[in-house]
This record gives sequence, structure tokens and C-alpha cells, in this order.
Amino acid sequence: MSEKRRDSKGRILLSCERQRGDGMYEFRYFDRQGNKHSVYSWKLVATDKVPPGKRCKEPLRDIERRIMRDLEDGIDTIEAYRTTLNHFFDDYIETKYELKQSTRTNYKYMYKKYVRDDLGTKKIANIKYSDVKKFYIHLIKDVGFKPNSLEIIHTILHPVFTTAVRDGKIRVNPSDGVMAEIKRSHDWTKPKRHALTIPQ
Repeated sequence: MSEKRRDSKGRILLSCERQRGDGMYEFRYFDRQGNKHSVYSWKLVATDKVPPGKRCKEPLRDIERRIMRDLEDGIDTIEAYRTTLNHFFDDYIETKYELKQSTRTNYKYMYKKYVRDDLGTKKIANIKYSDVKKFYIHLIKDVGFKPNSLEIIHTILHPVFTTAVRDGKIRVNPSDGVMAEIKRSHDWTKPKRHALTIPQ
């Protein structure tokens, strides 16, 4: 029986794991199309310390579990981590043939002016609920957005994320529930309409 491979701390490594000479850990796997990929981390598990001067957000074993879960559920993790929100928006807006030309033009203008150079540059798999919320708050506080303008941005972004979910690129829609929370926290209730009297 061959001896099990171990890391520099004496821990047994899985067959798909290895520790490089510089101490970084690597996880190798195949996607659903049979293509080989590798991901890396300075930590094998959450309790490991990151070497001085190195940056690390997630331990390798946590990354492994997420990747394997996504593969089992048919989610295309690789493309989602390589593709920006901008790319998904551009693909999405070109398929919305039912939109009026004026609406399409307005959506493209709003996206280009407020989203493309900000949230749009992020990889879609990295965008979380908190990222969308912070972006919306930024539009309110720093740009001066009012309810109607923010509703337009949300109307643009929400279906883009929904399409990515339906296409198996991401697991959940990070914009779900954000507008409801924003409205509650900013007391954005639309005024009720009252019928005018004859003198009015």
C-alpha cells in the first residue's frame, strides 16, 4: 500500500489536493465537460494561519465543498467566476426584443451611467446580497437617487441575475429582497392618491 501524502504539518491530503513547494495548497478537479481546473489557497482549513505578506480569503477545503456542490447541482462555477455582470447584462439586453425601443435605450443609458463602471465590473459569482445593497445605498447617498430612479436600476439588474440563475451560472439571485429592505429602511412609501374635489 502506498504511503498517504501529507502536507508540511503532517496532515493527510486528499487525492485531488497537493501542497506546492511554496506552501500554497491546490485543489484539482474536472468540470462537467471534462476540462481540468485548479484552485489555490494559502490555508487548507479555516484555522490555518496565512503566511506573512500573503492574502487569503477562503480555505481550500471550503472552496472544494462549494465547487463539488455546484458541480452536483449543475451550476457552471467556472464561467460565473470568470464573467462580469457587464457581460451578462449585454447578453440579456440583446434578447429583450419585447422592450419598446425607448425603454431599451433608457435601460442601456442607466446601466452605462451608473452600473457599468461600478458593480458591473465584478464577476457575477462574486456578487452577494450585501454588494447589491451597498451599491443601492451608494446610489441613494452619494448620487442622490430617488425611489423611481432606483426602481429602474433594480428593474434592470434583477432579471439579469435571474437569467444567470436559470442558466445555471449562479445559485441564487443576489438582488432578491434588496429593494424591499431599502424601502423599509428609508421609509420609501409612495404617497396615496386622492381624488380631487370639484373646487380643486
